[in-house]
Amino acid sequence: MGGWLLHRVTGIILTFGLIYHFFMMHFMEAEAYSYQSVIQRLSEPSWKIFNIVFLISALYHGFYGINGLVTEYVKGEGLKKFLKFFIFILPLALAFFGIKIVIF
Repeated sequence: MGGWLLHRVTGIILTFGLIYHFFMMHFMEAEAYSYQSVIQRLSEPSWKIFNIVFLISALYHGFYGINGLVTEYVKGEGLKKFLKFFIFILPLALAFFGIKIVIF
């Protein structure tokens, strides 16, 4: 039950995050696209938090959906166990490297 609710919450976070991203990156003046402006914006703690929350939400939302597909459509128990393990490990690795990139 908790996974289903978190899937919905991350969907809402992704929706508002995408709207905010499109506003900030596509509807700002041309100066906002300069290298210096982007580096300055990405060095602010609020942008780092936004990127980390967005990354974790996207990973959870996407891999929870893939887990649902595996649960419903994969018939072999051995393959299902392997895929579920892979679906658990891969987003953790992607989150680790993504957060490392955002912080440093």
